[in-house]
Amino acid sequence: MDVTRRAFAFFGATAVGSVAMGGRAFADVPSSIRGVLVQEAGGACRVTLALDRPAQARTFFLSDPSRFVIDIANAQLVMPGGATGQGAGAGVVRRYRYAQQPNGSSRVVLDLEAPASVVRQELGGRRNAAISFDIAADAPFTPAPQPIQRAGRDQRRRTIVIDAGHGGRDPGAIGVNGTREKDVVLHCALMARDALEQRGYRVALTRDADNFVELEDRVHFARGQHADLFISIHADSSPNAATTGASVYTLSDRGATRAQGMITSQNWDLELGSTRASATRDILVDLTQRETTNRSAQFAQVVIPKLGEVAPLVRNTHRNAGLFVLLAPDVPAVLIETGFLSNATDERRLGDPRARERMANAMAEAVDAYFAPAALYAAAD
Repeated sequence: MDVTRRAFAFFGATAVGSVAMGGRAFADVPSSIRGVLVQEAGGACRVTLALDRPAQARTFFLSDPSRFVIDIANAQLVMPGGATGQGAGAGVVRRYRYAQQPNGSSRVVLDLEAPASVVRQELGGRRNAAISFDIAADAPFTPAPQPIQRAGRDQRRRTIVIDAGHGGRDPGAIGVNGTREKDVVLHCALMARDALEQRGYRVALTRDADNFVELEDRVHFARGQHADLFISIHADSSPNAATTGASVYTLSDRGATRAQGMITSQNWDLELGSTRASATRDILVDLTQRETTNRSAQFAQVVIPKLGEVAPLVRNTHRNAGLFVLLAPDVPAVLIETGFLSNATDERRLGDPRARERMANAMAEAVDAYFAPAALYAAAD
């Protein structure tokens, strides 16, 4: 077993806990690790540990074979298999193992396919104690054969679902000069589909004609397509005719609570592995939903500046809401308001096919940026 010099550099960089850890109250009460979630995140693998309170994380790499070690001080493993066990990995992480340590800490070891680096980390605070790390390979590698995790999923291309709002008997917003939201957003969705398909994505539309689709069916469609990203396109309206600009919505905290209820009421089946224990499933559902919400917010932060290059933006462009089309717990989703039809200038812009095409191309460029491999910042040897 060899602890590399690069490992020591990362040890120094990540042997840091949340600032919320300060004080004797947290030091005296052990944290509980209740779940581990491993998912692909763009060009990296994201590993999230669900804790019930903030804790200090110490991390380091080992080589021969390649591993990433996470030690959580003063923590106990409250896992379905007890204090020792393992689980499946993803991407550069072949699998993870965990065990309680004699000194009262808990250790999670990631067995890696190849040497890797931490490209992102989040050390939890009082409101959200979860700890997560994005691990990316230092160089291209050939992973060991893995079973297909989701039946029917296209393993070769990312799947993007584009949702043109309203349609059929529901015209949506009506512009000051009669422009109908359902028409504007359908053309924009078709343009976005063409732009994305030219880039090699698999694209599915919730509607490709002037027909009405229930909100529930739009969400079910995205989940049935095993979508990697769901983009719902709309045009807004406001009592204030001076309000103008595009905005982007992701799921709010209240919406996340609503989504939890939908999982049960609509029997949404989440693929969370083989566990059937109710408490464990609840933890994994929460982790999955939190990860989905984070990814949605990440795409919002990418698409906003792209939209800003081709259209005006409202203040506080990134907004949160409990909109139904954002509720899927396992599909990152955003709702893009392309502008205000209640504003004459915005209506004129949205009525121009060339302007709609520019917005569609901006969305496609944002999708490219969102799925681009993470930049690697490896410490020098």
